[in-house]
Amino acid sequence: MAYGRFDVERKLIKLTPDQVIEYSSAAAKHYTTDYAYHNWNHALSVASGTEIIAGKLEAKGLVIAKGALAVAAAWHDAGYHEDHTSKGFATKEAYSAASLEEYLSGKTVGEWERSMMLQSITATWAHYPDPRTPYELIMHRADIANIGGPTDEFIDNSLNLWRETQYISGKKISWQKYVDSASNFIQLTYTEHDTESLENFLDPEDTTVDVNDVPFKEQALKNIEALQEWDVQ
Repeated sequence: MAYGRFDVERKLIKLTPDQVIEYSSAAAKHYTTDYAYHNWNHALSVASGTEIIAGKLEAKGLVIAKGALAVAAAWHDAGYHEDHTSKGFATKEAYSAASLEEYLSGKTVGEWERSMMLQSITATWAHYPDPRTPYELIMHRADIANIGGPTDEFIDNSLNLWRETQYISGKKISWQKYVDSASNFIQLTYTEHDTESLENFLDPEDTTVDVNDVPFKEQALKNIEALQEWDVQ
């Protein structure tokens, strides 16, 4: 079951395009439009990110379970607006994975793919304690791609996260307080990015594999600076 090995996919039962669409679309009802960031559009963006990363890996001759990754991405924040602790789950990610597991019950999915999808969702937790496998890294890096992405998109998403944070708490949160918190989180992600790298699983001569075609840490630092200088009127 070594779902971390790229090459085992050669022997897997593939999801058909129709299955990918069906299984992914079923996640939409598990998101709310009340949340400015963690909504269905974010899920679709992460799914697109996994497709981009998988495409770059395939260009290097690897065989990637792209369909299963897309389904997992669609479900990775399912039920984010619900109280996961009251349902017995330690993290929102674990609850999202359980939601997909329940949906997949009785569906035609290979056991390897099922395991990989569920674990890849669980591993998007920012404080995931174990070293991430390649598939988990693809999902995680697609999920945080915004941090190392174009600055204008990063600012827009930051504003949405600020609004969402206030909506969830029911309290007004100053822009500066949010910026300080976001900056600390971003520093965590690019430090983690240096130690958990897909390149570790590839030939050392391979170039960076990521959603965006710019060095993640370099762009993340630029985005932090832009965020700190941004003036919310």
